[in-house]
Amino acid sequence: MNKIITTLAIFALTVSFAQSGGGKPPRGGTPPTEAITACEGQEVAATCSMETPRGDTVEGTCENTPDNKYFACRPNDHKERPSN
Repeated sequence: MNKIITTLAIFALTVSFAQSGGGKPPRGGTPPTEAITACEGQEVAATCSMETPRGDTVEGTCENTPDNKYFACRPNDHKERPSN
């Protein structure tokens, strides 16, 4: 019986820890100026495009950043950073 209770307690703590983000501060930063400018006057989920500093044109979607501080063009091929 004690093994079951211990196992359930560990499971509950693991789930709680995972949902809280593991105690790490949220990732973020300021999107590039080009990304913010590309979405000025646009609606959420509007398509957008911007030129990178290398001169490439990137297609994306206008979205709020996870912390809701910025509204910017998120590239369609954007990959999430791995959490450490």
